[in-house]
Amino acid sequence: MSGYGGVPPGWHDPYGGYGGTPGWDDPSGYGHQGQPYGPPGVPHAPANNGSAIAALVCNCVVALMCCNIVAIPGIVTGALALGRVQTDPASARRLTIWSWSLFAASLVIGVIIAIVYFAIILTHDPDYSSSSGV
Repeated sequence: MSGYGGVPPGWHDPYGGYGGTPGWDDPSGYGHQGQPYGPPGVPHAPANNGSAIAALVCNCVVALMCCNIVAIPGIVTGALALGRVQTDPASARRLTIWSWSLFAASLVIGVIIAIVYFAIILTHDPDYSSSSGV
């Protein structure tokens, strides 16, 4: 016996899964010639871009309704995420998170501006003195 992590002398794997050939011990998750495991002819599930689309739409609505400048980078990151969903899913996921974060920041800024605006209106002392000259 060669111990853990080794192959016993003279051992031949009947399934062909050891020694660089595709099998269960392949850490890449892909089999022969870069093909994913599974029966041949079964299509892979496409990358999900629903969150990127939702982030893009929400940032567009906030930019149009509230005129918030923070939503513009959110629109850009959402659009970049949509462009990278099929080619670079990890980058698309990070960009989508950034887009949602910018959306949340723009909402918080909008709420703060609204609170300050209403506080100024409520504390403002209106001057109703009429100087009509009579």
